[in-house]
Amino acid sequence: MKRFVCVALTSLVLMSAEYAGAAGADLFAPSWRAGKGMDAERALPLTPFYASPALQTPAPPGTLVRAEPATDYTLPPGVTATRILYHTRTADNTDTLASGVVLVPYGTPPKDGWPVLAWSHGTSGVARVCAPSLMTSLFYNWEGLYAYVILGYAVVATDYAGLGTEGRHAYIDMVSNGTDVIASVPAAHAAVPHLSQKWVAIGHSQGGLSALGVTQLQSTMQDPHFLGTVALAGASDLEEVMDAIVSAKQPVLNGLLAFGVFGFKTVYPQLALQDILTDKALVHYNASVEDGCRAASGAFAALAPEEMFKPGWRDNQYVKQFLARNQPGSQPIHAPVLLVSGGADSIFTAPAGRKIFQRLCAAGGQIQRNVYPGLGHDAVDYGSLKDQMDWVAARFAGEPAPSNCPSQ
Repeated sequence: MKRFVCVALTSLVLMSAEYAGAAGADLFAPSWRAGKGMDAERALPLTPFYASPALQTPAPPGTLVRAEPATDYTLPPGVTATRILYHTRTADNTDTLASGVVLVPYGTPPKDGWPVLAWSHGTSGVARVCAPSLMTSLFYNWEGLYAYVILGYAVVATDYAGLGTEGRHAYIDMVSNGTDVIASVPAAHAAVPHLSQKWVAIGHSQGGLSALGVTQLQSTMQDPHFLGTVALAGASDLEEVMDAIVSAKQPVLNGLLAFGVFGFKTVYPQLALQDILTDKALVHYNASVEDGCRAASGAFAALAPEEMFKPGWRDNQYVKQFLARNQPGSQPIHAPVLLVSGGADSIFTAPAGRKIFQRLCAAGGQIQRNVYPGLGHDAVDYGSLKDQMDWVAARFAGEPAPSNCPSQ
């Protein structure tokens, strides 16, 4: 088995080199105009598939509304894709819909069905058109996503509610996004045959936080088929992350701050944006935050990071509530976690990684923390791939989960 994995991983390197244009998730643009062109290169049309008349008839999370074969993605040969639309819940527990895609490997499924990875993507924007299922590359392509299916896993990849579907996207809200991930699994089973009941959650950046949200939600749901979580460069301490973006003084990252504000406002509609954004930032926000994906990110590159927020913005009651709501480790952790971070990550920094690791360990989890020196926020997805797959395979094999938590 190990020899097979090594050979397969070597093949993946060669294949990803052949697909030279498939560099993985890329959100940032130097300007709004440049971002518009980049968005157009990978965009698919928003079709009636994404419409939500089914909300007239509420249903439990995970209920499939519709599915269709998808042939408009640039997938590895032999991989099949099925779009899904399914019920989930908003931050205030209101019925809503999310879209996504199920990827299935080529070949004959194992006896118990294809093992399932529930994938949660990193920041793609907050506009409806920023759903990965509305991009020819599914946004991440070879940055983990295609590699997983080539290695023999079925992947269900949610867009998150409000991306693709109608309504606002609850950006970086781990409860909302984690609910979307969990609900995608029964929807995938209803749409696609030959899937295993067992599953692992895996996500990067925003999706790393979402995957940790899955773990936290499972502390009460306790699905016996849920085997654990892989959080890659997870934005899992939001105060540290936002401080790191401001401190980095890289205006190209300002879009992340604007999207964060969009998430605050989605979860807490009472939030008055003029209370936390500067006048200059508010003008850009109103004009641009939902105007494309890379384009929206690029629109904020004209501001210096320190021009985004008013002094004392973090003392706003709704910001404080949002940050408190999104602290992994605030509930007991029953499922194992692989926490992956890059030593050169300027967004999810080493101090943030240590803090979340300590919280998760204190919550009683079996937590394995791997740090990859010299690798940045996206590069760590590639550099950690073999270790990810070894950890995931061990969970499906029923092996005891490793942990490097300090002894209590």
